[in-house]
This record gives sequence, C-alpha cells and structure tokens, in this order.
Amino acid sequence: MRNYFWALALASMLLHGSAAAQDKKPVSLTVSYPSISGAQAVLWIAKETGIFRKNGLETDLVYVTGGPRSMAALLSGQLQVIGTGGNALVAANLNGAKDAVLIATTYNTLVFSLMTKPELKDPKDLKGKRFGVTTAGSLSDFTLRTILKRSGLDPARDVVVRAMGGYPEILAGMKSGQLEGGVFSPPSNITAQTLGFREFMDAGATGLEYASTCYGTTRRFIRERRETVAQFIRSLAEAIHRFKTDKALALKIIQQYTKTRDAEVLEETYRVYAIKYLPRAPYPTPNGVRAILDSFESTMADAKGADPENFIDGSFVQELDKSGWIAKLYQ
Repeated sequence: MRNYFWALALASMLLHGSAAAQDKKPVSLTVSYPSISGAQAVLWIAKETGIFRKNGLETDLVYVTGGPRSMAALLSGQLQVIGTGGNALVAANLNGAKDAVLIATTYNTLVFSLMTKPELKDPKDLKGKRFGVTTAGSLSDFTLRTILKRSGLDPARDVVVRAMGGYPEILAGMKSGQLEGGVFSPPSNITAQTLGFREFMDAGATGLEYASTCYGTTRRFIRERRETVAQFIRSLAEAIHRFKTDKALALKIIQQYTKTRDAEVLEETYRVYAIKYLPRAPYPTPNGVRAILDSFESTMADAKGADPENFIDGSFVQELDKSGWIAKLYQ
C-alpha cells in the first residue's frame, strides 16, 4: 500500500512539473540571418514549425545582410545570436572582439557559385570584368575573392567588385549589363541559369572545408544565459532533422521565404541544402576555422599561428550528440 501511494505521489509530481514547464513563459531571443537562400532554411523551419517555441524560445528572426553589420549588432546587444559567415566572426575576433564565438556550423564548405555571362569560359576571360557580391566583407565577397585567386587573378587589381546588397540586386545588375557576373547561393544561382547565365565555378565542389554558414554569439551571453543558448542549439538540431525528413514541408517554407515558385529551382535547393551538405550534428570545426585563418594571413598579422579552438565553443552540439539525443531523432 505504501508503494502505491508513493507511486501516486510521484506521478502527481511529474504531472505538475510537466504542466509547470508548459506554462513557463518562453524566453525572448533575437536571431539574424544574412541572406535569402536555402542556407537559411534550417532557421526558417525552426520558426515556422514551432520548434523554437517547443524548446522554450520566443524567437524573432531578423534579416541582416553582410557579416560586419550583424557582428556590430551582436556586440552591441541588439542581437543575441547571429547567422553569419564564419569569416566575419573570425575577422571581428582578430580585430579585438574576443567575446565573439562560433557555436554551430550548418554548412562547412562554400555553397556558392560564380555565375557569369555565357561567353566567359576561361580564367583569363574574367580579367577586367565587373562582379557583384552582397556586401563588402560578406561570405559572397570572400567566395568571389577565393575563386579569383584560384583562377590566378588578383581581386584588388584584375577585376571590379561591387557590393550590391543582395542576390536579387546582383541578378538585376547582370541583366542590365552593369555586371558581367556575380556570386550566388541556391536557389539564386539556378534562377540566374534559367536567364541564360552560366556557372563558371561551383565553389562547394572544390572540397574546401570552410566554416561558411554559422551561428555565433558572445561568451558573455553564454555565461549569463547558457540554457538559452542550449535551447537554441536543440532547436537547430531538431530543425535539421525536420528539414531532412519532411521534404514537402521544407519546400513550402523555402518557397515562402525565397518567393520562388519554380519547382525545378526548389528541388535543387532542397537537394543541395538538405541532403548534400547539411550535417546532422552542426559542429563548429577547427578545420573550418583554420581555412578562414589561412585566408587572412596576408592581411591580418594575428591570423598566423592563431589557434582555431579559440574561436569556437562546440560544447552545446557535443552535449546533444554524445547524449544520443540527435541520433534518436532519426530512429
């Protein structure tokens, strides 16, 4: 009889605790994303499916183009978490913002294509031409410069690089003849292709490990609100699973945010971002950061010899992964 009453009391405690958790007010969190592309679909899915709220967050997503702008908002406290190219965060850290840290990487390569006029076929054809990127210092800007260097060109002397603001503006510049090419991520590169432009180079196909699509915060925010950061990473991992396993829903949300209705474009976006490059566990990796540091060695003295581990905090993803929580999502 004693065991019966103990079990009854325990059940009552569990039920009460569950109800209390459900009644707990969600924590507000403002998160930025840097582009209208399939690379941001994980964040959109977490918002639109209620995954953030399920994990105790009332999340406001803000579109902020360009890594430097989002970094400034993070450091000023306007944003608590930013979606950013790893290069922007590493650069800020090297320039003195030591509090900035990467907590997750969803795409650890350069998922971008250089699209050009069809007559540009060889590296020598790029010389003297005008190319569009989103903003100076953005990941699209870095990708263009990486491609140009691999083609034997000096980005500062051999071409003209123009910051256009976004992918639609780059495409408009190419259509009007103001630009001979531009850097795009899916589905924008497919849109450019349908308009007659050609893919000069797929940066992702080079196999370069590079912390491209990342999420960052500050060490101070982690100290003060560690559970909030943990809730964000849980949401991210759960949204990755939903992205990979619910194609119909994912396509609907991508269409909603990108305003793309072309079925072929949407299919390719899903293939690239959900299947080809997206890991189940979004670890920020030392190798991905090392590639960024290597690229900065000629312009930033502190990059040479810097330890990649100083720029990342992988503990949140590691805790989820080692506990088996991520694996259980796919069972």
